[in-house]
Amino acid sequence: AAWKRAVELLREVGLPEPEKRIKSYPHELSGGQQQRVMIAIAIACEPKLLIADEPTTALDVTIQKQILQLIADLQKKHGMSVLFITHDLGVVGEFADEVVVMRHGVIREQGTVKQIFENPQDAYTKALLSCRPHLDRRPARLAVIDDFLKPEPYVEPPHRERGYAAGDEIVLDVQGLCKSFDIREGLFGKRQFHAVKDVSFQLAKGKTLGIVGESGSGKTTVGLTLVRLHQATAGRALFHGQDLIGMSAKAFHAYKKRIQIIFQNPYASLNPRFTVEQILTEPMQLHGIGQDAGQRRRLAQDLLDKVGLPAGALAKYPHEFSGGQRQRIAIARCLTLKPEVLICDESVSALDVSVQAQVLNLLQD
Repeated sequence: AAWKRAVELLREVGLPEPEKRIKSYPHELSGGQQQRVMIAIAIACEPKLLIADEPTTALDVTIQKQILQLIADLQKKHGMSVLFITHDLGVVGEFADEVVVMRHGVIREQGTVKQIFENPQDAYTKALLSCRPHLDRRPARLAVIDDFLKPEPYVEPPHRERGYAAGDEIVLDVQGLCKSFDIREGLFGKRQFHAVKDVSFQLAKGKTLGIVGESGSGKTTVGLTLVRLHQATAGRALFHGQDLIGMSAKAFHAYKKRIQIIFQNPYASLNPRFTVEQILTEPMQLHGIGQDAGQRRRLAQDLLDKVGLPAGALAKYPHEFSGGQRQRIAIARCLTLKPEVLICDESVSALDVSVQAQVLNLLQD
C-alpha cells in the first residue's frame, strides 16, 4: 500500500514514468525532478500548512514556472495554506497574496502584492525593487542595495558597449565539442545519450560569453568538459592555442590554475570539514600564492570583503551559512587563483538580486 501511495504521489507532482522513477537515486534526477520529489514528500501526510523554503532557487525559468504552478494546483486541490520563503521578487509577485519584507531578522514592511510592488513605503523595499536589472539598459555596473539607501539620489552609471571587437584576442576557441553518455536499458542493453553535440564558440580576453538554455540542454556539461571533469567524446578546446581536451592529464595540471569553475550547488562544492579560511587558503598553498600563512589569510579576508561576507566568516564552517553565503564563499575560492578564464555554472542563481549585482560587479572587475 505504501509503494502504491508513493507512486500516486509522484504521479500527482508530475514526475514522468513514476513506476520507473521511484527506483531511481536522487543523482539520477534533474534539479526540477528532485524538487518534485521533495514536494511529494511534503504533501504525503496532507498537511494544512506547507512551508516552501526557496523551492525554485537555482531552477531555470521554465522549470520554475512548472514548480510554482504545481504548488498552486496542490494548494487548491488540498486546501493548503502556503508560507513561501524566497529571495526572488518576481516569484513573490506571481505567487503570493500577501508579502512580508524582512532584513536582518526584522520585518521592514508588509502588505498585499499590489501595495508592496506598486506603492512601497520602506526604503529597503524600494531599494530591493530598484535593484532589479532592466533588459532595455546596459549600465557599466549593476546597482546594489546600498546605492539606494544613501541620502543622495541614485545616478545610474553610463552605459557600455558590449560584444567582440575586430582586434580582440581569443583565449578560448572551442571547436566541434561533443559529449555522450552511456545509459543502461534493461539487464544488458544500453544506449547513448548525446548531451553535447558539435558545439563551437570563441571567448575573447576580458569578455563574457553567456550560454543560455533550459535544464538538460547541455550547458553544465560543456563547462565540466572544458575543465576535464567530463571527458569529451570529440572536439577541441584551444586555450592560447593549446588543446585542453587532447593533452594528457599531467600536461593539463599546469592549466588548472588558469581555468576555474564555480559550481551551481554550493551545498556539494564546499568541503564540510574545512573552515572557510582553509577552503580559501588551500588553493593558494597548492599554487604557491602568498609568502606565508599570514599573507594568505589576509588575501582570503580581502576576498570575503569583496563578496560581502563579514570578518568572522573565516573561522566558521560551511554549514553555518545560508545557501547564498556558501555560493559567495565558492566564488571567493575561485578568485583566489586569479584565473584567466572563469566558468560560472549558474553561479548567482541562489543569490538575491542585490547580492547577484554585487558578485557580478566583482567578477566584472
